[in-house]
Amino acid sequence: MRTLVKLVIAGLVVHASWRTGSAYWTYFNFREGLREIAQLSANKPEEEVHRRAMAVASKLNVPIAPEQLIVTRREEHTFIDASYKTEIEVLPRYRYPWEFEVIVDAWTINGLK
Repeated sequence: MRTLVKLVIAGLVVHASWRTGSAYWTYFNFREGLREIAQLSANKPEEEVHRRAMAVASKLNVPIAPEQLIVTRREEHTFIDASYKTEIEVLPRYRYPWEFEVIVDAWTINGLK
């Protein structure tokens, strides 16, 4: 009986780790995608940078609304601020709301096609 309880607990820990790890993997990929866009956004208007950033979010299935992603440009410096919430199923049938915040601060270089 004790072995069964230990196996159930281990299974729950593995489940929570997998779900949380998957959410963070998406977050890291989203952050890196935004960083790349910011670095390669020389001479591009904020609207185009915003559109490209939303395309990355869509590709990665990040649940973010356009108004939750803010692009600001100052000379050769690009800032992208984004925040979104997602629910992570840490236990079967129990979802925990998790908030992710991405702050990208990059010097721009030529190269965005």
